[in-house]
Amino acid sequence: MKDDTMLAKWLNNELDAKELEAFMSTPEFATYNKIKEYSAQLTAPEADMDALYARISANKNKPAQKVRTLNPWISRIAAMLVIALGATYFLYINKTTTQLAENGQRTEFLLPDNSSVTLNAGSEADYKTWNWKNNRKLQLDGEAYFKAAKGKTFDVVTAMGKVTVVGTQFNVKARDNRFDVTCFEGKVRVTSNGKAVLLTPGKSITFENGKMQTSEDKKTQPGWLTYEVVYSNEKLTSVINEIERQYSVDVELTVQHPEKLSAFTGYIPMNNLNNALESITTAYNLKSQKTGNKIILSVE
Repeated sequence: MKDDTMLAKWLNNELDAKELEAFMSTPEFATYNKIKEYSAQLTAPEADMDALYARISANKNKPAQKVRTLNPWISRIAAMLVIALGATYFLYINKTTTQLAENGQRTEFLLPDNSSVTLNAGSEADYKTWNWKNNRKLQLDGEAYFKAAKGKTFDVVTAMGKVTVVGTQFNVKARDNRFDVTCFEGKVRVTSNGKAVLLTPGKSITFENGKMQTSEDKKTQPGWLTYEVVYSNEKLTSVINEIERQYSVDVELTVQHPEKLSAFTGYIPMNNLNNALESITTAYNLKSQKTGNKIILSVE
């Protein structure tokens, strides 16, 4: 049965049980049903009965005019057109644009106001282009570098906090239970756990496990943009997780109680896997064994 015929029969409650079950299983049913529900809530204004009676009395002696009955299919087609237009509009205003950077990749794109965004590996951003002027919001999972267009403002929302900006350059990282924001130009307002902090150029803030820590960063852009990351007292597991994302590899650390290892301080290149592994193995006296896409780090 064609979709338009099925829709028309559904609107007129003419579907049998089998047809109704098949129609309800289609991807479009949820949208059709919502529009039907919204339409059912519309009510006509109460009629002015006195005015209506007066008009009937004035016209009761006029010769009757021939009434032309419309084909019932015309009303059904009209209903179908209304639903189709409504569904198209509903889907358009709720359409979400998703930008994704897989492991080992980066993605650059522009927001509707021409602000630029660079997603780091293993990150995702979602936003709506419709009515951006009144809904300037981007949902981020992972890490991204932003260059807000001059005079433009928007919010970067993560699971752990929100960053509000006006014409600035900044980096946001939200992974696991850690939320990092660094301002490189202009000002950004960071809100997390009920706390709001204003960052100026060269300032960074970290929220982790309910604790807040501020620091200074004199760089003009995040190191990962130039494939180099400098860590200071970072957990080794966090460094390994970043290597996995940047090189799209699986790294297994076969040591007892890795959480007890000392924090890592040093430089990790993100464009040469062998050099990156060497930085880790040298610092912790480990050896690495690579098989295909898997790397095992173990005690020598």
